[in-house]
Amino acid sequence: MVRHKNRYILCEIIYTDNKRIERHMTDYMVYGAVISALQTAHGDFGIGSLQSSLCVKYVNPITSMVLIRARRGAHKMVQSALYFIKKIGQYEAFFRTLHLGGTIRSCCKFLIKHHKQKLPKLLSECKDEEERRKVQEIISSYSDEYKKEQLIASF
Repeated sequence: MVRHKNRYILCEIIYTDNKRIERHMTDYMVYGAVISALQTAHGDFGIGSLQSSLCVKYVNPITSMVLIRARRGAHKMVQSALYFIKKIGQYEAFFRTLHLGGTIRSCCKFLIKHHKQKLPKLLSECKDEEERRKVQEIISSYSDEYKKEQLIASF
């Protein structure tokens, strides 16, 4: 058997209206936007070379994160086509590439680090004391896990 080498592109969807609401976003909507941008940027060659390997593996409408799989080598066409996306479904939005990885696991590790870095910013944006307490609990649980990881790594 031959191993298919893929690249995984972790992207954040940034909405132009800057509202922090949950939007109904599906993988089919993201896939359609990527395919149309690929057609615009690279034409039939881009569609043909990525038709069998292009896949949207993960979409989270709450955190606005998307994971796109593409064949290694042709992933550069996907990355360049992402800049042409201005609308996903009925939402005005664009992509910001956060990480390019060889496995889903490496992208998940990066995503966890990314969310840990964003938590202190969320603390300053809390509207009431209940939200603030929940975010503080999450931050403290992450710092406890980090201390345990450092202790284990030192042995």
